[in-house]
Amino acid sequence: MGVLLPLFPLDNVLFPDMVMPLHIFEQRYRLLVRRSLRHRSPFGIVLIPEGQEVGGGALPYRVGTLAQIVAHAALPDGRSLITVRGERRFEIDAGIDDAEPARPLADTVAEAYADYVVGVVAATGGARRELPIVEELRTGSPCDVSFRVAAGLAIEDDERQALLEVATAGERLRREREILSRECALLSEMLVRMRARGEGPTLH
Repeated sequence: MGVLLPLFPLDNVLFPDMVMPLHIFEQRYRLLVRRSLRHRSPFGIVLIPEGQEVGGGALPYRVGTLAQIVAHAALPDGRSLITVRGERRFEIDAGIDDAEPARPLADTVAEAYADYVVGVVAATGGARRELPIVEELRTGSPCDVSFRVAAGLAIEDDERQALLEVATAGERLRREREILSRECALLSEMLVRMRARGEGPTLH
């Protein structure tokens, strides 16, 4: 049975039981490293015969090596230096697209989600202040934004399940944009009624 594995494409090959130093500076790989450190989980290193390490469009070979972080040094500007050790090999069955073309849509959804959070907090008196704000969302990949927004939406379980099952980040973000438009309209209407009764603040 396959598992989802974050990939780090490189122009180098990591072998099992070997170590490799890496300089982490791109936002999506900073997120990958933070998650790997937090959960003590490996990620996949794969060689790319085409494309570039930085940005999107890298086309990896199908066989790579699991990498476990064994040393980490954070730099003041958010970059980091890590050392990884190769574990076992793996083979890629299929990729899930979270590429850069979805970035503008992810930013739009993050902005809409920020408005949604303001509305929820206003309507509930701050009962859901733990929801992530737009600045935090922007540090993630489009795929990460799509899942975090899906997790934070106060919608019915069947609609949440439908978001989980969407095949690509781009399509999930498009659906979330529609949901957020609907939910923000409902919240605005609710707050207008609350204001009419002298309750709560208004949306800005």
